[in-house]
Amino acid sequence: MQDSLQLHHFMRYPHLGCQLAMMPVYEWSGSGVPHVYCTMAERLWFLFGALNLVYQNFGMVIYLFVADRVLEQQQRSQLGVDIAQISETCSIMGLTLVGTCNMWMLLHHRGDIERLLAQLQQLYPREGQQASLYRVAHYYLKSDYLMRLTTIFFMSAYSYYNSLPILELLYELLVTSKQVQYKFQSNTWYPWPVHNSPFGFFIAYLCQALSSLVGVAFIMSGEFLLCFFITQMRLHFDAIANAFRALDASRPEANKQLKSLISLHSRLLLIADDINRIFNITFLVNFSTSTIAICLMAFSMVMISPASTCKYSVGLLSFLVFTLFICYNGNEFTTASDKLLPAAFYSNWHEGDLAFRKMLLFFMMRSCESRVLRAYKFMTVSMQTYMAILKFSYQLFTFMRAMI
Repeated sequence: MQDSLQLHHFMRYPHLGCQLAMMPVYEWSGSGVPHVYCTMAERLWFLFGALNLVYQNFGMVIYLFVADRVLEQQQRSQLGVDIAQISETCSIMGLTLVGTCNMWMLLHHRGDIERLLAQLQQLYPREGQQASLYRVAHYYLKSDYLMRLTTIFFMSAYSYYNSLPILELLYELLVTSKQVQYKFQSNTWYPWPVHNSPFGFFIAYLCQALSSLVGVAFIMSGEFLLCFFITQMRLHFDAIANAFRALDASRPEANKQLKSLISLHSRLLLIADDINRIFNITFLVNFSTSTIAICLMAFSMVMISPASTCKYSVGLLSFLVFTLFICYNGNEFTTASDKLLPAAFYSNWHEGDLAFRKMLLFFMMRSCESRVLRAYKFMTVSMQTYMAILKFSYQLFTFMRAMI
């Protein structure tokens, strides 16, 4: 299986996210995959979905300013209209904002991403070329399993979230005797009547279903692309560690092998810097948005109504899952890079000549510092950051409850 796996096989789930968003899949030199031509209909559908996602953010902001008029015909919560509406609207806005940020990142850095893919293609182990050092099948199965579970979750969450308005409408039509209120997925303003018009409700429902699908697709594409890059970095770091364990410093070709390992490590560090440069804005937006949105969604679930509990539980889980996904991959990247120093130290370097020991010392000094992904200079991408986000979100939640 290991010999048959190619780099493009690792890109299956990132390309799935691109296909859901109708965005052209990534292509790079040496991939061996034929060029995929996008039809005009696919381009127009992608443009419509992207604009719809962007409008969703502005529509919810506009709704906050006109909420008093919109809520005249709706039951007002005892907690106060302002707090309830801000909490509900801003929590969903967090998901659309994250989706929009991922869309910008994937489109703006498309050239950089394809350039990195081409570089990783050059580094990818060829058949018979130190194949014993690379655990390709292990990392492929591990990343494939992680992305498959995440895909199942996001698709289930999307289906659940968009089915709630239909179920609520059917319940009011078949069970209750009160006047039917057409409530769609999120509080968004549209320039046509929606709350008392079946046709307007249907159009708004379809627009929000499309925007949520595009948002989920871009979130999946961004996260799976990050997982792909981290998997490749772990694959190569693991191979370097295995090479040091197998390196015999007393052999004549040891110096040449060590130079090759140092050169590969240098290229990997440059690739890691490029990965961080591409994703750092996305990391910052995801972490800051998640901190606030988790608090607001928990508040909406506990303090507003039982219906809000069913509605916003999926949003809360979504923020928890994709923030965990990012922090887990960042933590795995740091763990893989930290394996290099002990692997080099515990080799039989004392049997090498002076040039070998000098090169190895240089490598060990460069490997002393842990390699981490960062959201600019504010925080690292790690499980410690994930726990800090949860802790701060809970503190905000308890503060809001105390104020109410």
